[in-house]
Amino acid sequence: MSRHLDLVRSFLEQLEARDRREGAILAREFSDIKARSLAWKTGGVCSTKVGSRLGNAKKNRYKDVVPYDETRVILSLLQEEGHGDYINANFIRGTDGSQAYIATQGPLPHTLLDFWRLVWEFGVKVILMACQETENGRPGSQQTPEIFLSLPTSELGLQKKCERYWAQDQEPLQTGPFCITLTKETPVNADVVLRTLQVAFQKESRSVHQLQYMSWPDHGVPSNPDHILTMVEEAHRLRGAGPGPLCVHCSAGCGRTGVLCAVDYVRQLLLTQTIPPNFSLFDVVLEMRKQRPAAVQTEEQYRFLYHTVAQLFSRTLQNTSPHHQNLKENCAPICKDALSLRTSPALPASSRPPGGVLRSISVPGPPTLPMADTYTYAVVQKRGAPAGTGPGTRVPSSADTTLYSHVAPRSQRLVTHTEDARGTTPLGHVPADQNPPGPDAYEEVTNGAQTGGLGFNLRIGKPKGPRDPPAEWTRV
Repeated sequence: MSRHLDLVRSFLEQLEARDRREGAILAREFSDIKARSLAWKTGGVCSTKVGSRLGNAKKNRYKDVVPYDETRVILSLLQEEGHGDYINANFIRGTDGSQAYIATQGPLPHTLLDFWRLVWEFGVKVILMACQETENGRPGSQQTPEIFLSLPTSELGLQKKCERYWAQDQEPLQTGPFCITLTKETPVNADVVLRTLQVAFQKESRSVHQLQYMSWPDHGVPSNPDHILTMVEEAHRLRGAGPGPLCVHCSAGCGRTGVLCAVDYVRQLLLTQTIPPNFSLFDVVLEMRKQRPAAVQTEEQYRFLYHTVAQLFSRTLQNTSPHHQNLKENCAPICKDALSLRTSPALPASSRPPGGVLRSISVPGPPTLPMADTYTYAVVQKRGAPAGTGPGTRVPSSADTTLYSHVAPRSQRLVTHTEDARGTTPLGHVPADQNPPGPDAYEEVTNGAQTGGLGFNLRIGKPKGPRDPPAEWTRV
């Protein structure tokens, strides 16, 4: 367990160390992924001959998204009735090397039967859908809702992204020998809908669950990862422990589909505690692209994947490491667009400790007193010897000094406004104590340098419970 957590922590610390270079680094990584993917196709490493055949090409929604031959899904069910073995779908390996995912395009009107052949033949219990039936509507500003509803799809600017392959209330869907009925439809959250379908084939009937993400824009990303994480967690709850891959699709079955597969893949690494040394999302996406063309299709989706995985890793540390909460409080958050972990604007970049993390520790007081009054807070930073020291500071005689200072509980601090750990968001006014505290009772920062010798402007969060500091730190 400890080695697993060390690897999780190492990944987060690598992201933190990238600081403001994060955006440029991810752009270079994704550019490299695209270049390698193109080289595989032009060099014949990833062949698409079967999907390019005349009889099969009409089953591809997009002519430039054709499944790789080596990993394509081959249908055998109903072949004796004159149906071919082709469908625009690829297997993607899971963490244990099994065929854990089927990444496929949204069905076309003439491939509905092939889709349900796939679901039935490979024992799919859960379908993840990351698109809507139609997307990209642009109604004119002068059109009334009634006119909008009566206009044909082409005039609305809507594009058909996926044929409806599930039944609606009181309307069973019959496609070939398959009869699909809807038994239940419920919202999981504001973005995800769960449908329970009953699928009958010959004399057998099975339940198949469909989770549809309703607000994921084509070529874009969701506003935050929370509902995506909920979606994949719910998928595994519904799937249970039995065999059968997850069927994942959007419209083309590559961009949004690839993000979902990658998120679930990393989640399984965490659950099984098999995070490899030097874990890299670059390698994960590159490996998936060898199995399904254009998996994780855009740079924005690649950035979102980093953000989501970082949140997964952070949750893992929170749930297993009691010391991670203090680390989280003092590290700037992972930003949505580039995951930058930025230094406070009041602090020059050069004063940030190289490779270090600002941490807070709690020092227990008498156990019978209320918690708010029984803890002082100590902060630590390694840097060059300061120009001067202030009250409450110990400075070891070393070229690389470790500085300490007292910080009283926030209720006792005399401030008009402060910054949180991001160094950007005002927290509002804090009532001043009637009896002004002494010089050690609060942080005083002037022009980015603290008179007490700390050298940074950072609010130290309230500890979550009594914990002794690490042995190598000095108790204040």
